[in-house]
Amino acid sequence: MQIQQAFLDAQDGLVRSIDWLYFHGNHFRWNLLDPQSNPTNGENFNRFNQRLSGKIPNLSAKTQRLSGCFHLGIHPHFHSYYHLCTELIPQVLTQRESHWLLPWWLPVNYITFLQQLRIRFTVLPPRTFQCESLTIPEKPSHQDITNSVEYLRQNYLGSSNACTGFNSRIYISRRRVKRRHLQNEQELLPILDRYGYGIVELEDWSLEKQIQFFSGVTHMVAPHGAGLTNALWMPVGTKVLEIRPSYASGDFCFSEICELFCLEHEVLVPTRGPTFQLEPALLTEFLQRWHPKV
Repeated sequence: MQIQQAFLDAQDGLVRSIDWLYFHGNHFRWNLLDPQSNPTNGENFNRFNQRLSGKIPNLSAKTQRLSGCFHLGIHPHFHSYYHLCTELIPQVLTQRESHWLLPWWLPVNYITFLQQLRIRFTVLPPRTFQCESLTIPEKPSHQDITNSVEYLRQNYLGSSNACTGFNSRIYISRRRVKRRHLQNEQELLPILDRYGYGIVELEDWSLEKQIQFFSGVTHMVAPHGAGLTNALWMPVGTKVLEIRPSYASGDFCFSEICELFCLEHEVLVPTRGPTFQLEPALLTEFLQRWHPKV
């Protein structure tokens, strides 16, 4: 979708075009002129009900003008490794010749990686801009994602594999993050060790290292979280175990990745309790099925 004379809030990517607002790309739309036509419930309503309590671009306010044609690369979720790999990177690789607008809060290692892709972009500070011409890209198709992954595999899988010195069976720990951290992880580590799983924490890893490392992983166990995005780089037919706080965590996003790239994906959901914990016996039973000779 291309908009002329668009007003962009570079803090979170909200776009105003006269009497319409677009948020999360063009996934959510809101009519300012005819409020009765807007939804009264559901995700669209909830997103805008929360967002409109803040500042929206004022058409009469004096703003900095950006002359030329630009593509919107600002989305509230682009700080996430999952959304970076399944949305932003496929979008920019599909439109390699475009000039992209990115948010100031994008992690430095993401910016560095986009520079390596030789993408033309401008990082905007958190204020409102008027864009002469702004294209809001569509959400990438499955084909866009597979093309992007193939491109990255071809260009970032050198002869020196980052898995050197590590077992190809990996457990991704989330002990350094607050959300979806297995509270009884220490109880599970001896079980994982018994079945030959190395422990990794990915918070400080570059994108290149993750791509290279997981190209050599054959079995991955992880709590639901961004680390599971690395299933994108794993070989066809390898195995992924996702430990979810609830059955529908993440709207099955990692199930879709594994299906798209022909991985064997399974899910464990602990008995619901006040904290996110996995019964050790449940993990032992599962790993014994995967590795019956241990």
